[in-house]
Amino acid sequence: MQKETAGFGDHAVATMQANVTIPEKMGVEGFYQVECRDKDGNLKWTDEFPNLVMAVGKELMFNSLLRTAVTVVGPFLGLLKSGYTAAAADTMSITTANEFVAYTVSAVAVRGTAVFTAATSTGTTPTAITTSAAASITYTVTGAGGTVAGCFLALGSGAVNTQLSTAGTLYSAGNFTTAKAVTVGDTVAVTYSTTATS
Repeated sequence: MQKETAGFGDHAVATMQANVTIPEKMGVEGFYQVECRDKDGNLKWTDEFPNLVMAVGKELMFNSLLRTAVTVVGPFLGLLKSGYTAAAADTMSITTANEFVAYTVSAVAVRGTAVFTAATSTGTTPTAITTSAAASITYTVTGAGGTVAGCFLALGSGAVNTQLSTAGTLYSAGNFTTAKAVTVGDTVAVTYSTTATS
């Protein structure tokens, strides 16, 4: 006599992965472009360099956009003298020893006011790029001149255009590739632009 046995069964495995095709991230960058001319209008030097957005600058950005708890004043663009190197933990206290002040803007000894264009966007996710740029600000070197080593942007509640003031928030700062000597009568034109990429 022959016995036959058989076994039957089903087996299924289901997996799910979410958000694997479109990672959502954003990077914000800033860029300074600087051009120096002598008193006769002859080009002496140019420089271009990225900025470092400070921790307090990032906090201000989020608090202004997401909490609407901060009144934005400025932004004011100042110059830095030789000996300063930008660091993420810096605050406006760096201006006390490091701000270059031998200049005027429109014949007044103040930091320049950065006037930005409305932001525009190109492309689509994940390669969308949003940009905004400030109009060029011209600084006329006075007194004995000196050495210019970079630029900074100050804004936020309490910010002022007064040279050497530590009020407000240090949004960003950057250093020239090398510090540059300037003499009385030179003009230093600075353009700041910022880009957000996703």
